[in-house]
Amino acid sequence: MDFGSSFFSSLIIFIIVYGLIIFRNIRGVNVPIWASMTFGAIAVLVLQVITIDDAFSAINFDVIFFLLGMFILVSGLESSGMLNYMVNRILSFAKTPNQILFFILFVMGLMSAFLINDTIALVATPIVIGLAKPMNIRPAPMLISLAFGITIGSMMTPMGNPQNLLISLHSGIEFPLFTFLRYLFLPTMTCLLVTYFIIKRYYKKEFSNAVMSQNMISNVVLESNLAKKSSIIIIITVIGFFVIGLIKLFGISTELNFSHIAIFGGISLLLISNKKKQIIKGINWQIIVFFVAMFVFMQGVWNGGIIELLQTILPFDTNPNSHTSPINIIGTSILTSQVVSNVPFVAISIPILQNYGFSSMDTMSWIALAAGSTIAGNLTILGAASNVIILEAAERKHSVAFTFKEFFKIGAIVTAANMLILVFFITFPF
Repeated sequence: MDFGSSFFSSLIIFIIVYGLIIFRNIRGVNVPIWASMTFGAIAVLVLQVITIDDAFSAINFDVIFFLLGMFILVSGLESSGMLNYMVNRILSFAKTPNQILFFILFVMGLMSAFLINDTIALVATPIVIGLAKPMNIRPAPMLISLAFGITIGSMMTPMGNPQNLLISLHSGIEFPLFTFLRYLFLPTMTCLLVTYFIIKRYYKKEFSNAVMSQNMISNVVLESNLAKKSSIIIIITVIGFFVIGLIKLFGISTELNFSHIAIFGGISLLLISNKKKQIIKGINWQIIVFFVAMFVFMQGVWNGGIIELLQTILPFDTNPNSHTSPINIIGTSILTSQVVSNVPFVAISIPILQNYGFSSMDTMSWIALAAGSTIAGNLTILGAASNVIILEAAERKHSVAFTFKEFFKIGAIVTAANMLILVFFITFPF
């Protein structure tokens, strides 16, 4: 296929796919985001925008194995009731609606930093909806708070979300776990705190009318054997993430990365568990399909020249030595992620920045890419896959939702505040 027809085909497919994502309900028939992305992947293959060999090469198996391993571990925690028990136990200390809000933001946010935000989005959605009813409050403010919390919380570690993982694996940053924590722990905590006050103020009337009930926290039946095994392996896995960082910190060369630790932990749980079918059934295979399809689709979009078109509209600062480059990257990340979502945006941006001369030494630029693309999820529903996961889980299983407009109105305020916080900490790193 010549470049002209390839560009035209890619543009048409791009418009259709993102049209389906933006306008997800067609005459009452819901089109899941994974289905829209799968359509795009199949379309670029059928129209020969990308070859099968290129499509296979485009799939980042480090990300897929990491997601699969973490989904297995979290499925074990969820299937055993342990995850619900932990969350309910923590929430039981809340005595006021504002304390519930605080716990949703900080507890879910910190959990997402180590258990990946997409999994927490899926698991926590029914818990948050279950809290809203006895509080006599609309589920929407609670679900939006959950979305903000897990998005912001996932920012501070390489395993918090897929885009951070991509950056830690391919940017060449030394000691990624400790580097992320060094530069993003304080901004993350500050963003969570400021977001708490924004939500509290924005939904002041609704939270002031909320009530606290003795029956808010449900009793959870634990399957003790699976709960114990899942908890132990999760702890070992998280420790493994830190061990890899320490090994590299001491200058020991290793090919091991976070995806190897995650998939090893997941397989280990399957091998020793007597609830294998239950765990496998609990894995969100739709998210795995989404990411596989996304890598193929985005490679097709790249081959067709669409990304180059987008980059001319929203260009990066091409000078790695520029003092304003990290700020430029944050702004570009936030805006462009609304069009292509943050994970595919980062997947495309890494080679672009490397072509401009950004290397492993440009730490703050890579940190800016991670932070900017992550908080982009707070601006619109389409900014992060975790937002879509929360919305689809709420609609499909509980028939509740929040609108694009409601999310954007408060999301614009939260994103502006988060961006200012990030710019400050990146400009004046501690």
